[in-house]
Amino acid sequence: MIAHIVLAHPERNSFNGLLADTTQAELSAAGWEITFADLYGMGFDPCEAPGHYETRADAERFHAQTEQRFHADQGTTPADVAQQIEQILACDLLVVHFPLWWFGMPAILKGWMDRVFVYGSMYRSAMRYDAGLCAGKKMLACVTTGASADSCSFDGRESDTRLLMWPLLFPFRYLGFDVLEPEILHGIGGVAFVEGDEDGTTGVDRYTQHWSDQLAGIRDRPTIPYNRDTDFGDDKRLLPDAPTYSPFVSHSSNVPWEERS
Repeated sequence: MIAHIVLAHPERNSFNGLLADTTQAELSAAGWEITFADLYGMGFDPCEAPGHYETRADAERFHAQTEQRFHADQGTTPADVAQQIEQILACDLLVVHFPLWWFGMPAILKGWMDRVFVYGSMYRSAMRYDAGLCAGKKMLACVTTGASADSCSFDGRESDTRLLMWPLLFPFRYLGFDVLEPEILHGIGGVAFVEGDEDGTTGVDRYTQHWSDQLAGIRDRPTIPYNRDTDFGDDKRLLPDAPTYSPFVSHSSNVPWEERS
């Protein structure tokens, strides 16, 4: 079994870095073969742009999907991207570590997705969702927040972080992954987290052990439920008798400001 670990944090010695190292150590000890991508450490360029392509399908106007498909078909995908594609397609489990910044993922991780989820190599019109190239593979995100668990709860001031994860992780479902319920670790970096409790343990200690325990049970970890392809009609809209799993795909609108317009 192969696990590919992606780390998206500018400080290699950060808590996110420690968690990624823990992932590598725990899975290696359990017999997994590991590949590792430290996006900042490798200087990954997150900006999809004309300069990545020596030749162009259209020299007059840059269209990302056109160039990605052209170079995928020609076998000339940029080397840094081709390496990531190879590692993703080879793995059975993808583990992505990142901090939540401004209610989203760091720009380098979004850019990694923009460049690596290549049209023609990672998906095509008939190879998405249930029929995606990554069907049968699992994906797990380990996410940290600076805010407390209370603040990030369903009634918290910063909103429910679990809901934020749905759109952030949906691209992996788009590729066919079984997306495991993410691990969200709150209150990272505060005084109590660093200095610890009276028993001498710190937040670093407790969370690292907690993450190790989660990895030990990864084979039984539940997935985020998404609608299957058969839940939608020819018009790509949810069938009347189809189940719903989130406010993002439902039988009625959940946009809170619609009633006021």
